[in-house]
This record gives sequence, structure tokens and C-alpha cells, in this order.
Amino acid sequence: MNSHLQLIPRQPAAGQFMGMCLKGFVILLTSLVLLSCDKEPEWKKVTLPDLSNRTITLSVVSVVNPRFPELTDTQLQEILHKTTAMTKQHFGLSVNFTKPTSVPVKTFFNYLKDNVKKQRHKDIVKFAGVSEEEKRKMREGVYKTLGLYWNDREVVADYARPYLLTPYEGDDFKQLAKALVETLLIRLQYWQHQKAEDGKPVIDDKPYNEWVWWDSIGYGDMPYDVVITNQIVASAEVYDMSVHSSIRGGITAGTTTYSEQSQFNAYAYIMVYPMLNNSDMLVQLRNDEQYTDEQITTYAAALLTHELGHLLLHLGHPFGNQNCVMSPTPLLKYREWYEGLDASQCLLNSEEMMTPGVTRLDYRADW
Repeated sequence: MNSHLQLIPRQPAAGQFMGMCLKGFVILLTSLVLLSCDKEPEWKKVTLPDLSNRTITLSVVSVVNPRFPELTDTQLQEILHKTTAMTKQHFGLSVNFTKPTSVPVKTFFNYLKDNVKKQRHKDIVKFAGVSEEEKRKMREGVYKTLGLYWNDREVVADYARPYLLTPYEGDDFKQLAKALVETLLIRLQYWQHQKAEDGKPVIDDKPYNEWVWWDSIGYGDMPYDVVITNQIVASAEVYDMSVHSSIRGGITAGTTTYSEQSQFNAYAYIMVYPMLNNSDMLVQLRNDEQYTDEQITTYAAALLTHELGHLLLHLGHPFGNQNCVMSPTPLLKYREWYEGLDASQCLLNSEEMMTPGVTRLDYRADW
């Protein structure tokens, strides 16, 4: 769920990385010299899992930033227990989880590979002083993601319109992309000034808030299927920008993306920062002052169930179907979203985005 999502399924924008490759032959005396440049990047598709009606056991890690409020062990277990029930209810899948391991976010980020960091650093847009060129790339990233829903333009536009901070009418995706980028950048400014409980900025000079790194960490030796974190993920980037993350100001509450070591070659994360903190911006985006312990575990379980729909079935986002757990949460209105869910009104194969394998999880084969 992007959650950055998210993903709407995590499809890296391969076109960003492709350059012109010139091959020429130069004859020098009797020698033939081949001049070449770097090869075009090779993107491959993660295979849709063959679940074969078996019970699925997923490994879990809790990634913790001690600067922020944390889930208790009891809350973690309750989230996983409720997710088991919801995954059966919404997808007919039998899922259980290992006992969560707890890892500091600093240690978790050691899974990032140096060559991947070098390649993807250019895809991050820094908060301050966003250039017009970066805005143009951001709009292109949003427009590319919107292209997944070309046949549902009106539905997607109606989903986003109430939450945009700039006027937008019609269903022109280029204009919608512009409005989404403007909304993202305005709301993202809030986190430059918001303080954590330690008195320091919520987003500091550490890289942990950057969605690009959460999207890239699976290229390393990260072995988990599911990650639950209290770390806020709020950022701007030039690829794979989703509708729902943009209207939230770059908050990506969940993502499913490639992971080399995980059993399904993908992993899912959810972040519970928006459920555990009660800053003015979060209260506004949630439309709730605070959540009870029961709400926190229930909404986190529904969010994880959503991501498992991406992870295990490669489902999409059926925008407009408010009964569906695979429909992204509007802003961060988890109560409103959860109370509208009805599995009987959103069955597998009932519409295009609820068809297993409808979305692609792509990855760079040379990373």
C-alpha cells in the first residue's frame, strides 16, 4: 500500500535507467575494434507464488527506531493473530507467522548493498529546494504509475480529488499527476518542523524515512518475508510514486517489493508510526484524535493483510471498491477504511485488480 504501499505493486521505472547504447565498428588498419557502452538494464518479473492450498509460514521482523513510540510484544502478536484471520477471510489463504525478531533500524539498514545505494541515490528528492527538473521527474513518475489504471481514469480521479490541495477537475492523468506532486510537496514540508519525543526533528539526517531504501533493501541478504516498523516512511522520489502516498504527503504506510532471499522473492513492510503518534498532521490525515490499543492492532492487521494480497497473490488496487481490503486507505483514515470492508463484496477474480497475477513485481537482474 503505497501501502508507498508503496507499491501500488512495486514496478520500478525501468525507463529511468535506460541510456542510449552506441555500438560502432572502427577499422584501424586490419583490426576491427568494437566500441560499446554499458548494457541496458535487465528487468525481470517475480514469479507468482504457487501456493497449492498449503499453509504459508512467513518470517517476521520488528524494525525499531527507539526515537519513536513502539509496539509491545503483545500488540505485535495480536496484529499477526488478526492478520491470520483476515487473510483467510479476504483471500481464503491459510497463513501463520514466526515469532517476530526485533532489530534496530540502524542494523536493518545494513542489508542495503553499496552498489544499489549508489544506483538509486539519484532517485531521492530532498525536501528543501526541490528544483523544477525534479518536479518534472516526479510528475513523470506519478504519470507512469497512473498508467496502470488507464481504463479506470474517472474512478482514480474521484478517489484522489477530495484530498488534493490544488484544484483539479476531469480525468486528465497529466493534470492529476501535477496536482498530486504539488500536494505531496506541500504536506511533506510538515515533517521538516515536526519534533519527535526526544525534541529532535521527526525526520533528521538519517536515511530511514526514505522509501527508496525500503524499496531497495531486498537486493541484499535481508531474509524476512514481513517487516513491521515504527519508523516513519515519508519522502519524495522520482519513480513509482503512487496516488495514495502522494495525497498523504509522501507517507508510504506499506510496500511490497522484490527480495532476493525471501521465499517468494518479495517482502512486505507496514509502518505503524501513523497509528502510534498523535501529531496535528496525523490527526488531520486520520480524522481521529487517537486510536485505542484495539484499533491499533486491528488496523495494522488490515494493512498487513492488504500487503499480503500483493505479496502472495500479486493483486492490484481496485480503486472505487470501498468494500475491498486491496483498495488503498484514503489518506490515513483507517477507521473509515476498515469499517467499510466486506470480503463478500470483493472476491478474488471478481474484477481485474482482484485477479491473481494482475500486477508485476519487477527487479533489476544485474543488482
